[in-house]
Amino acid sequence: MKPIKNTASIIFTVLLALGSAFAQRPVSPGDNAALRYWAAFSQIQDSGMSDQDAKELNAALETMGPFDISKYKDLVQKNTLALQVMARGTSLPTCDWGLDYELGDNVPVDYARKALVLGRLNILYVMNLYHSGDKDGAVHALAAGLRFSHDVANGGSLFATLVAKDLLVTHLIATADGLRMGQLSAPQRSELQNAVAALGEGLDWPSAAKRDLEALRTHYTADPRASAALDRIIGAYSAFLKDQSKLPMLNDAISSAPPELAHLIPNPKRVAEQKQDLADKLSQARALLQ
Repeated sequence: MKPIKNTASIIFTVLLALGSAFAQRPVSPGDNAALRYWAAFSQIQDSGMSDQDAKELNAALETMGPFDISKYKDLVQKNTLALQVMARGTSLPTCDWGLDYELGDNVPVDYARKALVLGRLNILYVMNLYHSGDKDGAVHALAAGLRFSHDVANGGSLFATLVAKDLLVTHLIATADGLRMGQLSAPQRSELQNAVAALGEGLDWPSAAKRDLEALRTHYTADPRASAALDRIIGAYSAFLKDQSKLPMLNDAISSAPPELAHLIPNPKRVAEQKQDLADKLSQARALLQ
């Protein structure tokens, strides 16, 4: 019996080692949602939704007023494949856009512009599904849109974060509208509840602002005064986005910086307004889902 015990012990040890190895294995590129999103971008057809159309859509969602979805029926049909590819991507565990911040302020942001188009198309898709009677499909698309919108900001700049915020707010308004109508089943409500819960506290505004500000360093490596001012601004901006009572400290850091640097700093009050708007919409949606 002793050899059997020894053999069992060896097998157990090997299994533990294998389990640890698999747990530490790097994430496969196939597990990266960003790759699926890029594939979805490549499938976008005739993205003929203007900023004015988006404003009208947002206004209709906010007020639950009329919106002529019929004029976008062909556009939605052309882009159904792109939206389905995007939705499949939202089931993956990570989203890494592969941004190279060593490029400074030349980091590409084209993906965020494409994401804005795709996210707006998704809202039209949700509305089309809902009005055609496919509420399950509408809820699935809405939940996927919430996850996609959140992923847009992953590791990105303030621009990408503002795009993500815009898409999240639109999807949250659509979620709230669906809940207020009171025509969703318990499983449908549960799916939306899980999607909203997964958003956590929203977006990482301090990290996004820091990335943008750090990207300015390449312009001031030979200017000790501007470099020191930028250090102060970065610290103050991060503190402000965590505690808005720190605004005077940030304003002082910006006003005392060299003018050529000061005018490059994102307006803190406007960023804070966008951050608060998202927080408000998240709170409203969660209250309706309770």
